[in-house]
Amino acid sequence: MSLEVIQIIEDDPLQASLIDREVRRAGYRTNVAYDGMTGLADVHRLQPSLVLLDVMLPELDGHDVCRRLRADRQTQSIPIIMMSALGTEEHKTVGLELGADDYMVKPFGLAELISRIRAVLRRSASHANVPASRQEGDLLLETDQYVALFRGQRVTLAGIEWKILRRLAGSVGRVVMREELVDVIWGQDGLIHDHELERHIKALRLKLGDDPISPAIIAPSATGYILTSPH
Repeated sequence: MSLEVIQIIEDDPLQASLIDREVRRAGYRTNVAYDGMTGLADVHRLQPSLVLLDVMLPELDGHDVCRRLRADRQTQSIPIIMMSALGTEEHKTVGLELGADDYMVKPFGLAELISRIRAVLRRSASHANVPASRQEGDLLLETDQYVALFRGQRVTLAGIEWKILRRLAGSVGRVVMREELVDVIWGQDGLIHDHELERHIKALRLKLGDDPISPAIIAPSATGYILTSPH
């Protein structure tokens, strides 16, 4: 049995039960909460390895839960996968901008959920093997907190956003291929991540104050993206 605890926050008892059973079957320990306030308290108490967070919750919705988790130093680096029947591009972008590491649209297959849990946990674990911070001009990346200090502003990032920015910062002024970013973030999992990558890039641009129409900080190229000199 894995020592990793997955916190499930889902108000539908049947859905929560199905997810709980499948996650346990995959070898993880679980804890279930049926409303946002209880879920938030459980995360602080248990410090789980990952949170499965429904968006439409009583008392405190998933957006507010995510916002509070990311604002607290004790919980801001815990990976979050949001789950919602709200599946438009706008809804996904909101979730990612708030700091979710992934966003799954209901209904989804339980096998895919387990694959995404494993992928997010692998990405989270990889951050333990990199330096505590990285400096590039006016950009400072703090590994242990998923925080960027950019042009004097403190920006809290989701795990994927931090990983993208860290890779781009390693090649300032040069193109980083989309395929390389996908491999760095998701590895060779056999899934197509082009649209997910673009959503994370958009969310990252917004947090850095980039122009959404004519981005200049993370500039597009025919084959990838370029982080311009952060001075």
